[in-house]
Amino acid sequence: MFYIELIVSMVILLMIVAIVSMTIPMQREMLNEAIRQEKAQLIAENMFWETIDETALKSLPNNFTKEFTVEVDNQKYRVIIEAEKFDRQK
Repeated sequence: MFYIELIVSMVILLMIVAIVSMTIPMQREMLNEAIRQEKAQLIAENMFWETIDETALKSLPNNFTKEFTVEVDNQKYRVIIEAEKFDRQK
């Protein structure tokens, strides 16, 4: 009886180790993807501010959308910037 409990506990322990060892690479890949998406967002925001000057901003409606295609680490991302114009108080 003791040997059966020992074998069952070892099988359960091996299953837990296998599950943990498989989730760590998936979590690492998800983190890397999130970092790439954040980089793409920052690059698109910089592209937005490089392309928009004050005269172009005046011609846009109050709510506008700009779309940029950004490549980060050989992967393409489509970034959509939705913006709302407002007047700054002087």
